[in-house]
Amino acid sequence: MTTDPLRQLRAEGLSLWLDGVDGRLIENGTLDHAVDALGVTGVTCAPAGDGDPGVLGSRQGRNAVGESAAYGAAPAEVARTVAARGARAVCAALLPVWSASRGAEGLACAPVGHTLDARAALAEARWLHWTVDRPNLLVGLPADPVGMATMSDCLAEGIGVAVGPVYGAEQYHQVLDAWLRGLERAHAAGLPLSGIPAAVHIPVSAIEEAARPLLAAHTGPAAQGLDHRIGIAVARLVFSAYEHVLDTPRWHDLVRAGARPHRLVWSVDTDEAARLAGGLIAEGTAQSLTAEGLRLLSGAVVPMEGDTLSGRTAAAHADLDLLSDLGVEWPRRAKELGQDAPRHQHEAWHALVDEVAQAMEQAGRHPG
Repeated sequence: MTTDPLRQLRAEGLSLWLDGVDGRLIENGTLDHAVDALGVTGVTCAPAGDGDPGVLGSRQGRNAVGESAAYGAAPAEVARTVAARGARAVCAALLPVWSASRGAEGLACAPVGHTLDARAALAEARWLHWTVDRPNLLVGLPADPVGMATMSDCLAEGIGVAVGPVYGAEQYHQVLDAWLRGLERAHAAGLPLSGIPAAVHIPVSAIEEAARPLLAAHTGPAAQGLDHRIGIAVARLVFSAYEHVLDTPRWHDLVRAGARPHRLVWSVDTDEAARLAGGLIAEGTAQSLTAEGLRLLSGAVVPMEGDTLSGRTAAAHADLDLLSDLGVEWPRRAKELGQDAPRHQHEAWHALVDEVAQAMEQAGRHPG
């Protein structure tokens, strides 16, 4: 056990990411503190909308709304611009980390709003990449067919990407192929592969939460604690696929051209951080937590036993087989969850646009 879990995780070769960063966490110093004091080396910008103040909760966001109301900008334009400014500020805060690590760390993921149409998603990804104009930006895309096609297109143009959420190994295999195809196209176009970063998000806590109601009717010993093992089981299978692809001739060809592995990011909810941290350890991966999750984890006593993902596929398959014996086919449920994710991201974007429109209307009625 260790009384300094954050330091121990870093010693195990993991990166710490701060999840849900918005303008408020930039302005109040939370992001700087996480980077300087807690060793955070990656960030996921907060999804927009759903009633979360997000970009509208910051001084910069409010000022932009007031300015835009004065000259009649469209709410979608304002939302997109303010989100891009926030992403640029996050990238700037992490740029020293990115430079010191020669691009291996210091990455920041900012989601796109258009996720249901491939042409619109690619156009917005390009716009975000060009507008933020920072080498450590990852354009956030869902891991569905549209998102994966856009991922390949972005990588082929030298645009860094982060895809997710990924709920199962089958979905991850599709992401792997899209990632490799994009890098191969970039190489064929003569682009330097060393400067094209990528990350894949696996929502470990959300996987457990999705499994829990499916097991609610099962009270026998076989079901006891199974919901707390499914997220790690999926993580182990994903990591096994990751290790396998990095040992293939296809990947070795890309390495010779300068390519780097993508980062697997295990997303953990605040109240699950202490329980899950010790079970998601593998060198070169990352754990993503909220600011509150990092605070709670830093003061917790967490069992640490080294790498808990490599070579654990038998245990992972055993847990998923047990789930199947109880009538729950996780691959099918994972596919459903993956199909729902783009719609949620799209709806969150439109919720933000609606909030911006209301704020602009209010600013227009009460200028200054």
